[in-house]
Amino acid sequence: MSASINRLPITMKTTFQDVLLLTYAVPPPLLAELLPAYIHPYIHNHMSYISIVVGNMRGMRPGVLPEFLGTNYYQIVYRAVVCLRDLEGHERRGVFFLRSDSNDPVMSYFGNRLTEFRFHYFHTGAIALFQRHQEMLVSVETADRRGDLIAYLRNRGPAEHLQPAQGFATVAEEKNILVQLFHAYAYDPKHAVVYDLEIERGDWSLQRLEMLDVFSAFFQEHPFPADTAQPVSHIYIQECSYIWKPMVTIPVSTLQAEHGLDSVID
Repeated sequence: MSASINRLPITMKTTFQDVLLLTYAVPPPLLAELLPAYIHPYIHNHMSYISIVVGNMRGMRPGVLPEFLGTNYYQIVYRAVVCLRDLEGHERRGVFFLRSDSNDPVMSYFGNRLTEFRFHYFHTGAIALFQRHQEMLVSVETADRRGDLIAYLRNRGPAEHLQPAQGFATVAEEKNILVQLFHAYAYDPKHAVVYDLEIERGDWSLQRLEMLDVFSAFFQEHPFPADTAQPVSHIYIQECSYIWKPMVTIPVSTLQAEHGLDSVID
């Protein structure tokens, strides 16, 4: 990440009108290669997790403004489930943004200048979500082609009435590990801190998606070679409010730097 990083100074609000959370299980060492010091892969059942998050954002604006003055746009984020580890070994889970793309050049411009969570890598591309009855088609064409995505899915209904994703004992465990994440982290080596962006949001009402067909350049071409990432959990959420709070800093002197993968497998 860049050593010169701008911080989000205000609270931002939006509503996820639609959001798809398409999660892949990946080998922890491969994910660790993509993470900076002090931010570690979170490991469950010997695997780590990356979600493709495709969102239809409504009314993105500073928190003091009403929704109708906000911006509507689509965004795709590749976000890893990670953790911070203090000197005593206690973990704090959250997410780290590996890549972000928007279909709105204005949002890309301001995102690149206001936040440190990979928004300075924000590309602008074509993103679309089509729905007919219970079927969905997601289409993403990115500037460098490395975030391209085509996914064809079917909504099978409320997740709590169906089996959990592979590798999870219950839907509640799946939700806790992959969805209930309220902190996003970024490392600033120049100032020797980790930035912590806290998130508040409304309740997730999870609907289970069945993946009928998919092409993801991220997981089939770069940075993960074919067969090293396996799709495990696909979820759809509607009408969820989101608030991003002003960031806080955590001195890296209070955190463990090395990933130490052999000692954190649960």
